[in-house]
Amino acid sequence: MANWSGFVLTDVGAKLQAKINAGLTTLKFTKLGIGSGSGSGSVNALTAMVNKVQDINIGSVKANNNIVTINSTLTNKGLGSAYQMRELGLFATDPDVGEILFAYMTDNTPDTMPADGSATVVSQDITLNITFSNTGKVSATIDTGAFVTHEDLNTHNTSSSAHADIRTKITNDINAHNTSSSAHDNQFNAIIQQVNNMITNVDNTDVLAKATSLQLVKALLSNLKIKDADDVIKAIESKKTELGIRFDFSNLNSWYICLGKQYGNYIIQGGRQQAGEQKQSDINNLSNTTNRVVFPISFTTGHLFHGFGIIASDTSIFWGNSGASVVTRKISNTDMRYEVHSTYQTMLKPDSIIEWCVVGV
Repeated sequence: MANWSGFVLTDVGAKLQAKINAGLTTLKFTKLGIGSGSGSGSVNALTAMVNKVQDINIGSVKANNNIVTINSTLTNKGLGSAYQMRELGLFATDPDVGEILFAYMTDNTPDTMPADGSATVVSQDITLNITFSNTGKVSATIDTGAFVTHEDLNTHNTSSSAHADIRTKITNDINAHNTSSSAHDNQFNAIIQQVNNMITNVDNTDVLAKATSLQLVKALLSNLKIKDADDVIKAIESKKTELGIRFDFSNLNSWYICLGKQYGNYIIQGGRQQAGEQKQSDINNLSNTTNRVVFPISFTTGHLFHGFGIIASDTSIFWGNSGASVVTRKISNTDMRYEVHSTYQTMLKPDSIIEWCVVGV
C-alpha cells in the first residue's frame, strides 16, 4: 500500500513560488514523475529526481479557493522492467529557467510497478491536493487508487452481479416491449402481406396477377422454352456460342480463353515448356537458332502484350549477381520465337521451364 509523505518544495520551486506570490508569473504544472531513487542529503536542493523511471501526463488541474487538485493516471504501458515507486516529482514551468522540479515526495514502503506484459497492471489513479496558505506555505496530500489488473476486469465483467441495476432495467425494458400487443404489429403485418402477394406455387391467372415476381420470371423463361435444369444448361451454352465465348484449360501447358465479341474478341492464352538450348540467334535463320512457342489458337489481328517467366531446373546453378533471361525474337498470329540466356552458358540447363502468356485479338 502506497504511503507518500514528506512533501517538500524544492529550492527552485520556492523561487518560482516567490515570483508567483509577487504577481510576476502564474503557476503552470507540466507533468508528474515517478522513480525508484532514494537519495540522501537535502531534498530541497534537488533539481532533478534521483532516478526517474516514468513521466506521467497531467489529466486535469482544478483550483478551489487555496487548494489545487491535480489528477493523473499511472500505467505500466511500455514499461520494460518492474521497479519500486519510491519518489514522486511534480514539475512546473519557470518563465526564466524552463521546466523545473517544483516539489518532491517519497514513499518509505513503496509499491512495485510491474513491467508491461507481466501480471499486467491496467492503471492507477493519482490525485494530488496542494494547499497554498496565506503565509506562502505550500503543502500537499496524495491519494492513489489500487492497482487494477486484466484479471480483475475480466472477473468483474463476467460477474452476474456486476452493474446489477443496469442489467435488471435492460431486461425489464426488453420484456415489456416484446410482450406489448402493439410491438412491431403494423410493420410485420405489412411485410407479411407483401410477401404473400409475391410468392405462390400455383400457376393460374388469378394468382399470377398478384405474384408479380413469378409472373415476370415465367414471361422471361417462356421465350427460352425452358422446362427443366437441362434446358437451362442448354440455353447458357447456346448463348456462349452465340457470343463467341470459348475456353480450354484441359492442358495447363497450352491453354486459352476467348472472351467473345461482347468484350472485343480478346484472347488470353498461355502455357509452359522446356526452355531448350541456349543459342545465338540468326535473324536470317530463326527456325534453327531459336526456340518456338505455338499458340493453342490463332490471333486474327495480332498480339497486344506478352511475358515470360523462367523456372530453373534442379541441375541449374546460379551464384552472386548471375541470372537468366528470355529474349523474344519474333511474334506472329500463330507462334513466337525466343532465345534463353544465362550469365554463364552452363548455368541455365535446357530442362528448365519457361512459362509464357500472351494477350491479343
